[in-house]
Amino acid sequence: MAVVCVPGWAFADTDLASPRVVVTANRFEREAAQTPVGVTVITADQIRDSGARTLPEMLSREVGFTVRDNSGSPNRQIDLRGFGITGDQNTLILVNGQRISENELTPADLASISLATVERVEILRSSGAVLYGGGATGGTVNVITRGPRPQERSAQVSGTVGSYDTQGVSAGVNLATERLGLGVNAARLTSDNYRYNNALSQDNVAGDLTVFGDRGPVSLKFSQGSQELGLPGARTEAQLSTDRRGATNPNDFSSLDDTRVTLGTTQRVAGDVELALDLTHRERKSRTFQFGGNNDINGRVTGISPRLRIPFTLGPARNSLVLGGDWDRWNFNNSISSFSYFGTSQQENAALYFQDTIEFPTRTIVSIGAREQRVDTTLTETQTSEQVRNVRASELAVRQGLGDEWSVYGKIGRSFRLPVVDEIRSFGFGLPNLLEPQTSRDAEIGVQFAQPERRARLAVFQSRLENEIMFVPFALSAFSGQNVNLPPTRRTGLEFDASTLLGPHWEAGIRYAYTEAEFRSGTFSGIDVTGNEIPLVPRHKAGATLAWRPVETLLFNAIVTFIGEQRYDGDQANTFDRKMPSYTLLDLNAAWTRGPVTLRASVLNAGNAHYYSYAILDQFTPGNAFNAYPAADRTVLFTAELRFGNR
Repeated sequence: MAVVCVPGWAFADTDLASPRVVVTANRFEREAAQTPVGVTVITADQIRDSGARTLPEMLSREVGFTVRDNSGSPNRQIDLRGFGITGDQNTLILVNGQRISENELTPADLASISLATVERVEILRSSGAVLYGGGATGGTVNVITRGPRPQERSAQVSGTVGSYDTQGVSAGVNLATERLGLGVNAARLTSDNYRYNNALSQDNVAGDLTVFGDRGPVSLKFSQGSQELGLPGARTEAQLSTDRRGATNPNDFSSLDDTRVTLGTTQRVAGDVELALDLTHRERKSRTFQFGGNNDINGRVTGISPRLRIPFTLGPARNSLVLGGDWDRWNFNNSISSFSYFGTSQQENAALYFQDTIEFPTRTIVSIGAREQRVDTTLTETQTSEQVRNVRASELAVRQGLGDEWSVYGKIGRSFRLPVVDEIRSFGFGLPNLLEPQTSRDAEIGVQFAQPERRARLAVFQSRLENEIMFVPFALSAFSGQNVNLPPTRRTGLEFDASTLLGPHWEAGIRYAYTEAEFRSGTFSGIDVTGNEIPLVPRHKAGATLAWRPVETLLFNAIVTFIGEQRYDGDQANTFDRKMPSYTLLDLNAAWTRGPVTLRASVLNAGNAHYYSYAILDQFTPGNAFNAYPAADRTVLFTAELRFGNR
């Protein structure tokens, strides 16, 4: 059976039980049925029919994900399997297999990826550390962008208008001969957004030049995103009740420019042996005006990733052995005018890894892999400090097919996370805080069922962490708070999702996640936190989808998402007498397609819920008040799209 899980949003073209679904979970394209642990695949059609404007919006509806707005940016924080405020640093984000998760306390720049360029999104829960390195304890999200195909002639143009003066346009073209292909896409989105001083302007351009060789393609991919955004700031509890849309900081703003270039190839070198090589370069420049001054950050990453896939047969078993290495150098400099601060940092990573996937005639699939990585970090502020560490990751996974429809699986592994530069620097106040790498021992067991018309998955997982890295507020630490290696912590959870066709015109899906995040032991400033909940982790998240296609050209769907209560950021002591309120969102979508034309209408937050996805305790106000970022009310969007060609 296929181990791919496809969300039941919109009568997906993907056959839920078909072994021909292709994923890149092991850094080479292969059939999903050959992977030992399920991969969730979200297709381009499903993304379009979901009504989501950005990839974070789309992921917010998936089981196990919590997506937060803690700055007003469309680059929202993505948290898989309950890591709270450090969700970004424990959920690895890739584009075409290349890391874009930052070595800073900022989200990955998913807003710079136009949804029109996305071929599919692959989700690997609690996996990816062996093949991709640090930051994958919660899991890995791999965004695959579309490129030209031999003899393709296709183009698309779309326009969007909606609430809060939202306007968007996207256009793209793919032209290819038998040997050469070129794809170019450009998009622009502007919106006043829900809050005052929260106006957004986002421009993206992406391209793909591919040479189709007899042994495999060679591609040059590039993308560039530019963003201008007003920063309204957080609202107090009183302001939430009287003026949710107001701007606490009416003059603050930010800008972001992100450029990515990748030269890559996969070549058949001998029989079925494949050699792949990626050369990548990324530059990220941001400016934020806050506290009466500019905060300028420049980052550059250059890397190379060679790897080899060797298929072979040993006795009755078919093996697919992947051998690879990663090297990258990250350079960072930051100036903060209001603090007269300037700092630089460099980090060099060098890693070797292997993963062998073994298929037995008994419908058993076994995967075993390990990674060894050396990390050299240098930080220069008032003086220079250096830290060198060797870190390891490993994973053993087994899947057993039970007939044509059922399978069970289990996996154990070790993952790690490295402290980012914002967690170790002192901003000129003393020596750097050179934290130890975070490590985790991860385990999961699950069962899956798949037929062409229905599928289901149930999984139970646990991660036991040592030296978890987190910011602890002054109430439990120093006066101003500090980033620390926590005492032992744990994540335990259950995930269930299922979908089914209800006759020829209806499809329904449900999903539920239960997550516990807690301290296993430890004290801060004499306060025992053993058994305490880690903030910003809802125990319950649930959702349901219902899609109706009365005729081939018309589609309606409804998506309900429930987020349960969670502790406020900063409440590690669990002493605040309230939790962040739960909330329920209803999104409605309709699409009409006739030939090359598609018209869509979406209503996001149709129930007009007043909610916030991020809030933090105000440690300086008596009574432990809080500050929050209110989310948008009901939002209506209309999109017209024209597609033509032979894709």
